[in-house]
Amino acid sequence: MEQLHDTFAIEIAEYEEWQHRSRKNNFFELVYILDGNGFHSVNYVDYPYEENGIFLLPTAKCHQYIIKKPTKFLFVRFTGSYFVSSTNHVDYSCWFSRLNFIMGNHNHLSGELIGDPDDRKQLKRLLDIILYEYNRKDICSSFIIQNTLVSVLAVICRNIQQREWNERTFNDEKFVDLLNFISFNILAPEKLSVKFLANKFHLSETYFSEYFRRNASERFQDYVLKSKLRIAQSRAKFTDSPIQEIALELGFTDSSHLNRMMKSRFGKGMREIRKEMQK
Repeated sequence: MEQLHDTFAIEIAEYEEWQHRSRKNNFFELVYILDGNGFHSVNYVDYPYEENGIFLLPTAKCHQYIIKKPTKFLFVRFTGSYFVSSTNHVDYSCWFSRLNFIMGNHNHLSGELIGDPDDRKQLKRLLDIILYEYNRKDICSSFIIQNTLVSVLAVICRNIQQREWNERTFNDEKFVDLLNFISFNILAPEKLSVKFLANKFHLSETYFSEYFRRNASERFQDYVLKSKLRIAQSRAKFTDSPIQEIALELGFTDSSHLNRMMKSRFGKGMREIRKEMQK
C-alpha cells in the first residue's frame, strides 16, 4: 500500500522477484531493506544487500534488485513537480535544491548509499521514524514524515559532500563554505550573484572573481555552469522529466539553450544522453 503526498510517496512492498517500477515526475527513490537479501545491480555490476541496507534507486531502468531471499522494501519516492509555498513549515525550495545536489553529485553506482558508518546509523534512525509513522497513520503522521524527510536529505547531502571534498584539498575554510553555499543554492540565481556572495562571505566585489579563480583554478561563472550541467546530465540519465522543464528549472532560456551548453561540454545533447541510458 502506498501513502501519497504532494512531495513524496511511501510504499512498503515485498517481492520474490524484482519488478520494474512505474514512477512519474520524480527524482529517485530511497530504498530501505526491511528484510531479505540479494544483490543491488547497476549496469550489470552487482553489490550484495541485506537487512537495514540503504540504497538509491533513480528512475532509469539500469537499476534493479536480484532477489535471493524474498525481500521487504520500504520505498520513499521524492517528487519534483509540487515544490510550492506551504503552511507546513517545510522549506521545499531547500528540499528541491538538495534533490538536485544529490542527483548531480551521487555516483549512481551499485552499493550502499551512505559510506560513513555514523551517517548510516543516523539515516537508519530517521527511516525507522518514517516507518513507524507510515504504519501508525494518524492525523500527524504525514507532517512528521515530511519534516523527517528534510533531515534524511540533509544527511545524504552531507555524506556525498564529504566524499566529494575529501578528494580535493582546500587551505581556505571560507572557500569550502562558499562552494557548499553555491551547491545548495544552485537554483536560486539571486543568491549566486557576485554582489550577494561577496557580501555574504565578507569579500570585496572587485576581488571576488580573482579569489574564486585562485582557489578553484577555474572562473566562478564556469563553475556555476558546470554544476548546473552536471545536474542536467544526471536528470537526463536518471529521470523522465521533460527536457524543457529541466532547462527552465536550472535557469536556462529553453531546451535549445541547455542543449547547446551540454554539447559544448559533453559533446552530446540532452536527448542523446537520455537515449544512451534507454538502450
